[in-house]
Amino acid sequence: MATKKENQREALLAELELHKMEFSTLRQEILQLIESQRQYLNLCLVAIGAGLGLSSYIAKADLLVVLLLFPFVFHILLWEMLKAWRSINWTSRYLLETLIPRVNYIVNELGDREQRTHVLGWEAHISALDFMTKEERVLAFLAPSSHFIPVFAVGVLLIAFLLVSNSYGHIPSQIELGLIFVNLGMLVFAAIQIISNNRSDSRKAKIAK
Repeated sequence: MATKKENQREALLAELELHKMEFSTLRQEILQLIESQRQYLNLCLVAIGAGLGLSSYIAKADLLVVLLLFPFVFHILLWEMLKAWRSINWTSRYLLETLIPRVNYIVNELGDREQRTHVLGWEAHISALDFMTKEERVLAFLAPSSHFIPVFAVGVLLIAFLLVSNSYGHIPSQIELGLIFVNLGMLVFAAIQIISNNRSDSRKAKIAK
């Protein structure tokens, strides 16, 4: 009949096996989220070219309001990019704060408790390192990221609307003015989210310290 210690060891081994599968699944999920961000960025670049290429046709067809509706495509893409970014942050924090410490605890319980073995330490190692000086961190924080591409696209389309309207003598209607303010408001909201996520990334880098 198995002793209590043997039962505990079997339970820890079973839990360790589950954590191994969970770790692999989460790592794969992070890679998929990173790839989805790349795809959203590529869609943004394609949409920018399409929007600017159609601007003259839209002006001639007296459909300038399309230039104010088209930015909502970028708002949606940006929202999806930010959701993926937040998911990566949450998953990384779970790995660093919960899963990896628990796996290390189990490994030490199964082996030599005095040796304090550390496994799955790549994430913790990278997060603990301080590669940049204070000035470099400030510059990295201020530098535009890929998430600013949709913001830039919306700004370009709004400016294009104003320039084309001026060149064709078009006076914006109340609906068009309303769409301009809606787009500007959503840009401000997006900028706040991006800055907030950047600060979250900075805090996450200190988790393992």
